[in-house]
Amino acid sequence: MTILRSLYTNRYLFGQMLQRDVLQRYRGSQLGFLWAFLYPIMMLLVYTFVFGMVMRVKWGVEGQDNIDFGLILFAGLLCHGLLAEVVMGAVGIIRGNGQYVKKVVFPLEVLNFVSIANAFLHMLLGLLILMVLFVASGNPIHSTVLLTPVVLAPFLIFLIGLSFFVAVLGVYVRDLSQFVGVLITVLLFLGPIVYPFTSVPIEIQPYVYWFNPLTIIVEQLRAVMLFGQYPNWADLGLYTVFACLMLILGMWFFQRTRDGFADVI
Repeated sequence: MTILRSLYTNRYLFGQMLQRDVLQRYRGSQLGFLWAFLYPIMMLLVYTFVFGMVMRVKWGVEGQDNIDFGLILFAGLLCHGLLAEVVMGAVGIIRGNGQYVKKVVFPLEVLNFVSIANAFLHMLLGLLILMVLFVASGNPIHSTVLLTPVVLAPFLIFLIGLSFFVAVLGVYVRDLSQFVGVLITVLLFLGPIVYPFTSVPIEIQPYVYWFNPLTIIVEQLRAVMLFGQYPNWADLGLYTVFACLMLILGMWFFQRTRDGFADVI
């Protein structure tokens, strides 16, 4: 694809802009990049305290109650947080970089990839912290954890395609950020993030499973990282096909409309 070739051609620019964005994220704070580790640790402690100690919530799935609710919840929230950061960042990424839009030779697609890579890097740090605390809680590391990249790959492909699609809409639809904010909140509560999938009424389970882009990934990520189970290969395969279609659609939509960005901005 043209966009992927452009990313390879401009890989040095991508690296420099990613480094700038990561550093800029914590610029002005005294602890700097340490916040990338401290923030998820503090949030995990809060989740564990509220749900595990105050509300004494159990996951309610046989064979999984020995795992702290906070760890299971945190795994889901990391996926949701990645989606939220990628989508919200894509909404204004073109309008927010108008100085690049008006430069004919500047590869605008790099902006999207930098934003996604920045968000994904911080999710990986969160997953590292999750595993450290998982082991520190007395749980064994399962061999299935090696399949984590296999689970995350289709999710990342889906987010790349979605981000290009949203980036275009963000140029032409000014109220998109408000709608996206509500949608992201809806996806949080209409998916198995704060409750097990088995708690969903059986008559609507197929809709929650297939129409929420988080459900399959969250379920499979928890399976390989925390529960020592192999992913559902059939469902993950169908998700991968859907993700590839989203990638093709998003990049095609971006290429077809990019010539009009300068006129709107």
